[in-house]
Amino acid sequence: MTKKLAMKEILRKFFCRFLLFLGLFGPKDEKTSLFSNVFDLAWKLLYIFLYMYNKIYCIKWKESRMKKSYKQWATLIAICVAGGTIFKLAYMRDVFYAAMQDAFGFTNTQFGLMMTAFAVTQFIAYLPGGWITDLVPVKYLIPVSLISTGLCGFWLATYPSFTSVLIIQAIMGITITLLFWEAMIKGTRMIGTAEEQGRMFGLLEGGRGLAATIISFAALWMFTTFGEGKMGLRATMIFYAISLCVLGVACYFLIEKNEVEGKVNAKEALDGLVHVARMPRVWVAGAIVFFGYSFYNGLSYFSTYLTEICGMSVSLGVAINIVRQYLLAFIAAPIGGMIADKMGSSINFLKIALTLGTILTGIYLLIPVNAGLAIVIGVMLLLAAVMMTIRGTYYSTTDEIKIPIMMSGAAAGILSIVGNTPDLFIFTLYGHFMDAYPGIQGYRYIFITMMVFAVLGIVCCFILSSMKKNMKEN
Repeated sequence: MTKKLAMKEILRKFFCRFLLFLGLFGPKDEKTSLFSNVFDLAWKLLYIFLYMYNKIYCIKWKESRMKKSYKQWATLIAICVAGGTIFKLAYMRDVFYAAMQDAFGFTNTQFGLMMTAFAVTQFIAYLPGGWITDLVPVKYLIPVSLISTGLCGFWLATYPSFTSVLIIQAIMGITITLLFWEAMIKGTRMIGTAEEQGRMFGLLEGGRGLAATIISFAALWMFTTFGEGKMGLRATMIFYAISLCVLGVACYFLIEKNEVEGKVNAKEALDGLVHVARMPRVWVAGAIVFFGYSFYNGLSYFSTYLTEICGMSVSLGVAINIVRQYLLAFIAAPIGGMIADKMGSSINFLKIALTLGTILTGIYLLIPVNAGLAIVIGVMLLLAAVMMTIRGTYYSTTDEIKIPIMMSGAAAGILSIVGNTPDLFIFTLYGHFMDAYPGIQGYRYIFITMMVFAVLGIVCCFILSSMKKNMKEN
């Protein structure tokens, strides 16, 4: 080992031990407020992640399969932070629903129309977004998308009319989807080799979860600092807007331009889109994302299951939801990606993960209502971890099924438009079960439907494996 590599190894070991020290001796808050409890829980989970990082990820430098340049790691980090931040403005109602209702004076129906405006433009933008991503380098698309979304945030902070809010949501559907989503997927794929795709996408999902956790707590602090009312909400929106604009500028300098980008014209990019669209294996890969995403969306109802059926307090339910949605993504997704790479196939890993997810969901059909909360929460968190590994790997199949790198945007567009179609109906379906069958029965129908989606995802994985085998034989 050279002196340079030896010094890097020493610094690596020091960094790992330092992080473990922070995790073990981090801040202790004896207050009993919700924020303090959540923070303490988050810190404990961070310690667990750091321990696992030290044991699993910090392998010797000379044996590492991921010897990336600093520019490549900077690109991945920038994409992760951007991916965890850019959706916050569009989905503010998920966290600040009551505050937004008071500040804007909108009805529940109007809030629903807001998300419909976003979802419709988002759905329309997926396919042309793939074409644009193959035409324009990721280095330029991501900064433009971040800054334009941030400008929408400044407009939203003026508390405009309902019509203007619908326009803002529609614009963000374009800036986030047309300019960012496929660029994020393509940028991540270009960083890793064929043997690292699971790990790269796992790190992407984990990094997005970590970034979302940090930005969410920072926004919560802004909201509480400025009065938890109209002023607090405005401060939060401005905070998001400034963060996105600053991040956009930073991404321009941090993201590396890949040598294969920018070498196709508009016609070639369109021809690439048509070529990819004619590949049956791409649509099957999209179906895996479709069923995996439908399965994942059912998880959002587990928090209400814990409060309505199991009698958990609302505050603890919120804390569990934060852990489930953000922190577990940070921990589980990279581990899932690493396992997929060790197996040598993201498709085979998805078979196992979807099967395990089906079994864990089925347990909820067997657990009695009066079962202890510890059991119910434990199974839910384990299920959430499995689902995060699925989310972290189902976009990594494109390299495995031999989609050319220059057509990555087109493939991502098709996978996205097929895979995200559940946004148009899945919540209505699950909500219908809860309204039509009050109590435990409605939730049981949700669990059964989730299991059906998971099984169909497994079937698609076997089909794609067969297609992959036929490609090798031919």
